[in-house]
Amino acid sequence: MLIRFAKRLANWEEPLSIEELQQREFKAKDGGPDLRPSVYELHPDHTEVVRAYAEHSTALDLRTGLGVALSVTNRELLSTSGNPRFAFIRDRHREIKLNSVDELRALIRDLQSNLADRRHLVSKEETIAYARQRIDEGDAEWREAVDAYGAKAWLVKLQKA
Repeated sequence: MLIRFAKRLANWEEPLSIEELQQREFKAKDGGPDLRPSVYELHPDHTEVVRAYAEHSTALDLRTGLGVALSVTNRELLSTSGNPRFAFIRDRHREIKLNSVDELRALIRDLQSNLADRRHLVSKEETIAYARQRIDEGDAEWREAVDAYGAKAWLVKLQKA
């Protein structure tokens, strides 16, 4: 299963046009359309989604996460390195190679069509519980994330708890 983590949960909860959703969720760093959207290749198991989201979230302010499952056929899937700190998500990070804005909009249209069946919510509590468990077990990758310069406040708070 391919999962794309939403940039903002609200973008998937309000009725947006394909163009609006593209602008909010599928924008490249240069501001143009993202023709290589990032996804994670995971087993359809909620515990893997929680793990991937928790590791993905170490660079973000803590919030409820939304993973959206994608059905990708007839599109090239590229293996690319994700967050270099965590082997799990680094090894599962992929990019979908799209050739045009029309292909991107078709992908978004497909996502919107059965969104209720594609949603994988990860609560803040699940993220914290997973991170706390890894830290308490002395996981080296999580220790590095917590101790990193500029670590997000939610990670630092876990270390002190």
